[in-house]
Amino acid sequence: MFTETLINETCELFKVHQRDLLGNYRFKFLMKPRFALAKALRLRGWSYPQIAKALGYHHTTGIYHVREADFWMTRDPVFAEKVKHLASLKMEDTHAA
Repeated sequence: MFTETLINETCELFKVHQRDLLGNYRFKFLMKPRFALAKALRLRGWSYPQIAKALGYHHTTGIYHVREADFWMTRDPVFAEKVKHLASLKMEDTHAA
């Protein structure tokens, strides 16, 4: 599945475990990976409700994550490169339109 591959790649890039990335934990070290994942999906054309459904949270949280990713991309070039890498992965994008 597309999102599973993207989630796994995010975990590898940011050195976090999948259960932590998608869990309810509110640790600071998990925020940038979550922001990056949401932004990568948005860059691939996903809507906020689609991102929220795929990642298991409310669409307003998806909006927040994408906005925070925008903020960090302007301030952290390494983070920006990771987001661009995630957004450009070559795989079939099978989200519902």
